[in-house]
Amino acid sequence: MSKPKSIRTLPSLADLITTLENVSEIRGAFHLNIFITCLAGYAINTWLGGLTSTEELRRYFSKLYELLVSGSYELDKEVMEIVATLGSDVINEATYDEIINKILMIFKDMS
Repeated sequence: MSKPKSIRTLPSLADLITTLENVSEIRGAFHLNIFITCLAGYAINTWLGGLTSTEELRRYFSKLYELLVSGSYELDKEVMEIVATLGSDVINEATYDEIINKILMIFKDMS
């Protein structure tokens, strides 16, 4: 894999907070869970594609996890587990497979 470019492939945390608040207010917890699950899937695939490094993902998602825990968001346990994994674990192919499988399970349960 080539050297990752920049975390700029993901929204800034300030923009993300605004988006989370808007999605939560306009569409509720169900859509917020979908949004964060999609964000996590996108993020892990930017890693796989070489656009984001493990360390950048860890920093981004550890800050996101702190925001979600300190906020008043109603998130599913499985969604929070994905965010926590991205924020604390070294991302490798096994972690990638684990997260993608959890995402698929979440979407299957939501349908």
